Amino acid sequence: MRRLLTAAVSAFLLSALAVPAFAGAGGHLEGYVPAVAHVEGKFGSFWTSDVWVYQQGATTIHFWLNPPGQDNTDGESVVVALDEPVVFLPDIVATLFGTGGSGSLHYIADGPVTVTSRTWTPGEAGGSYGLSLPGEPVGDASFAGSGQAGTQRVMVNQRSDFRANFGVVNVSPVAATVLVEIFTADGELAPGNSSFTLDLEPFGMTQVNDILKRLTAGERDGLIIRAGVTSSEGAILSYLTDVDNTTNDSTYQAGFRFAN
Repeated sequence: MRRLLTAAVSAFLLSALAVPAFAGAGGHLEGYVPAVAHVEGKFGSFWTSDVWVYQQGATTIHFWLNPPGQDNTDGESVVVALDEPVVFLPDIVATLFGTGGSGSLHYIADGPVTVTSRTWTPGEAGGSYGLSLPGEPVGDASFAGSGQAGTQRVMVNQRSDFRANFGVVNVSPVAATVLVEIFTADGELAPGNSSFTLDLEPFGMTQVNDILKRLTAGERDGLIIRAGVTSSEGAILSYLTDVDNTTNDSTYQAGFRFAN
């Protein structure tokens, strides 16, 4: 089912590229919220994800929850009717999928949509802390054979009182091998275990928690984490969350390509 929907979306996009009005639109048919959760975290945190879907013409959207570390090819979608301009889905992992844990959120709609989310944890003194994770169109992914310029990048500072969690999402129906490298601001490999590979199952994902612990201890500004597909097939999105260990206050950064 997912393969058929993905193929239909690709055909629609190819035909729509010839229409100037569509090319300028902000919505998209297929994308991913790279990480959603209903799960306990470090330092007393418990992370929950709320999702909003905005549409102006779409009527339905398919959602798949892709847990980490497994082949998600045969995952079943949950179909949501888009009967209002904005549909709000609180605690989507628990309420829509009836489960806990974490993973990426794949979606395909029958018309252009904009999807965004907030992943948050209660504060010790009340209130909450959270971060906004926008839905990323599959067209923003890095693909096999795209070369160094087409790899995904994020930037971060290394601090002992922060933890940086780095995630990679395979947005393709084939297994993919990904090379992850951490560079200093001057473009040199960072000291420590700064180069490693990840093997991702079809539609799989993984999050490397506290990724900068792989490096030699210290404080470094402007580190670059780069991820690229080294297998013959596959496509990925990446992200980074930078979390204050004292307060659990967080920032989110979507991976970007420096060039197409």
